[in-house]
Amino acid sequence: MAVTALCNRDCTRRPRGQGLCSCFLLFFFFFFLGPGISHGADSRDALQKAADLVQQGRLEEADQQARLALSDPQTRAVAYSVLGTIRFQQKRLDESASLLRQAIRLNPQLLGAHLSLAQVYTIQGKPERALPIFRQVLTLDPLDVGARLALARAEAEKGRYRQSLEFATPVLPALKQSPDGLLVLAADFAKLGKHAALADLATDWKHLNGVPADWSIKFALLLANDGAVPQAIEVLERTKQTSTPSYQLAFNLGGAYSMKHEFPRALDSYDEALTFDPRSMPALRQAAFIAEQQGELERSLSYWIRAKKIEPENPEILLGFGRICLKLDLLEDADPALTRAANLRPQDPLYKYTLAAAKTGKKEFEVAQSLLQELVTTRTNDPQLQYALGAVLYLEGHLADAAAHLRESLRLQPDQLGSNYYLALVARDQQNDAEAIRILEQVLQRHPDHASSHEVLGTLLMVANRYADAKRNLEQAIRLNPKSVKANYQLGLLLARMGRKEEADKQLEMARSLRKEDEETSRLQLRLLDPDQ
Repeated sequence: MAVTALCNRDCTRRPRGQGLCSCFLLFFFFFFLGPGISHGADSRDALQKAADLVQQGRLEEADQQARLALSDPQTRAVAYSVLGTIRFQQKRLDESASLLRQAIRLNPQLLGAHLSLAQVYTIQGKPERALPIFRQVLTLDPLDVGARLALARAEAEKGRYRQSLEFATPVLPALKQSPDGLLVLAADFAKLGKHAALADLATDWKHLNGVPADWSIKFALLLANDGAVPQAIEVLERTKQTSTPSYQLAFNLGGAYSMKHEFPRALDSYDEALTFDPRSMPALRQAAFIAEQQGELERSLSYWIRAKKIEPENPEILLGFGRICLKLDLLEDADPALTRAANLRPQDPLYKYTLAAAKTGKKEFEVAQSLLQELVTTRTNDPQLQYALGAVLYLEGHLADAAAHLRESLRLQPDQLGSNYYLALVARDQQNDAEAIRILEQVLQRHPDHASSHEVLGTLLMVANRYADAKRNLEQAIRLNPKSVKANYQLGLLLARMGRKEEADKQLEMARSLRKEDEETSRLQLRLLDPDQ
């Protein structure tokens, strides 16, 4: 039975769905026609020639030799098996199955015929006929690798991973020598939470040669999705070196690097994927998201522009494009894209909310208020919506209503930066400077790097004649945001009050040089998108 085991191990190295293992022919010959058969030498010689001819690909001549052995009862069963193998290689699957069934009927112990017939049924897409035969094979040879692999794969495909591993365990070393065996084991280990065992399979995969790239990608995805990201990257990088570059390889390598938070390499991989398929929406979108996350807003915008040219009516693309335009203060570009996106997805609150941010940036406060009030009506327990509506109401001068929504936002999400900041502005505008100072001092205890709070607090402290504290806060505001016109201007006024005229003149000149139209309002839409910014 050593020949059988060797043949089956060779078979497992073949990708699923390819030809029958030609070594079955040798098994038939050695086992059934060896010493102990006292007659039919001509028939045995014919089968030997048939086996040799099959291995040489000379199928018609092999067919003739196999038929010579049909007349001898001692060799008839094996001859049918050989003919079944020949028909398979000729892609005449129905005839192959018929001949193999005849061989088994004549000799139920023909292990190779069982395996061959099961493979035929597998390729025909008839697992309900193949699997019982594989189980029968295990009654003939409990350690047959091919049968155990087929049964383990079938159980895994049904989601029965524990049963799959039970079939695989007796031949585990053999399965680790083949790509299809490793794929089944990887699926089992991943689903059963055997994380260390799954990661260790990467070492076995590294020792394989000539594995198709798509198999390596599939294996790497199993590793990555289970958390073995470094091993997945190693498999993909090795595949990149040993196979032809492709979109799938570059795209999945980008995903793996993204999971490892190596974002520059992820972007490089997505760019490479786009050289193979410039119209790939998944690659464009993933690259755009990563570039935005990395603060490369112009690069993110370039991906969204390409995507928008390909699918100009895709609401998700329009939203992504509009959001980046919004962050770059390109309000005239953001507005039409976000308006169209909201019309295409009227039930999705995210689209209306982002459009409201754009309208706020354009000072179209009534439109923004209408959009936000509609959202708050249906989502009263959303702290960000309550915050946004409160901020817009403040800009419209509706201070009492603004305060009500801002307090509700804080009730739903305490220790929130945005709502506290605007509550301080409401208190200031209601001539309650002491309350505004109290709120801002509390905000800065928790968020010491919030430039706008330092700026407003510094101004209020200057009015309260607390010059030292005012100077410290205004200087901190400028350190955090050197281009702030208001902070530079207020510091200039403060220095003048303190009698430091020369320093004051320089500071006021700096403020004049930095002055830009609507500097404060142009930054408001960012806080609407994320209250913690």
